[in-house]
Amino acid sequence: MTPNITLLLGAMLGIAAGSLLVPVTRRELAAAVHRSAGLTAETPVSVESDDAPHITSHQWLALAVASGLFPAYVLHRVGWSPNALPPLLLLIGLIQLAYCDLTRRLLPKTLVHALSLVVIASGVLVASGTNEWHRLLVAVVGGIAAFALFFAVNLMNPRWMAFGDVRLSLVFGFGLAWVSPTALMQGFIYANILALVVGVALIALHRADRRSALPFGLYMALGAGLVLLLWS
Repeated sequence: MTPNITLLLGAMLGIAAGSLLVPVTRRELAAAVHRSAGLTAETPVSVESDDAPHITSHQWLALAVASGLFPAYVLHRVGWSPNALPPLLLLIGLIQLAYCDLTRRLLPKTLVHALSLVVIASGVLVASGTNEWHRLLVAVVGGIAAFALFFAVNLMNPRWMAFGDVRLSLVFGFGLAWVSPTALMQGFIYANILALVVGVALIALHRADRRSALPFGLYMALGAGLVLLLWS
């Protein structure tokens, strides 16, 4: 398969996946907003209500295109390989979660759990098919290490690290450690650098202060995306 065909097919598959995920993202984000508002479980959730997140056609298109172009570029560089599946699935899911965190400062736990299940299951399937159990072991250790680190930070001060970011750290660590332990370290470093730079810039522009919460899930997504683009 030529690189151009790989790029085209990867983009088409990614855009299709991203487009199909947008309604799910909106529904789960609406449910997360519902829970954060302190409403009871019996209160009906409607994505058509005024308080429900509204995804414009431009945002829908941006999510679909990002879900297609970034994975397509990685596939274009590395070619079709089973080992590319877990990190590419991670990237597509992180794009959806980055939108949630950017717009509502929320990471819907249903989406996080679903992404974790899909990425980890894909890793098990790939390892069983290619007999790369060592890669799977490294990914599991990376996911546990990332979760332990984020959980410790959350215990020290929940304002430094929300628990939604802690949930996401497991699949973040698994997906990047699947590539390499170094990739995981770089992704974590990139995420913190981006959060620091943007935070300082917002404070300088008087758009935030030192107590303002930053959507760290967004920076985790950006850090992971940067690592995968560079490593590819």
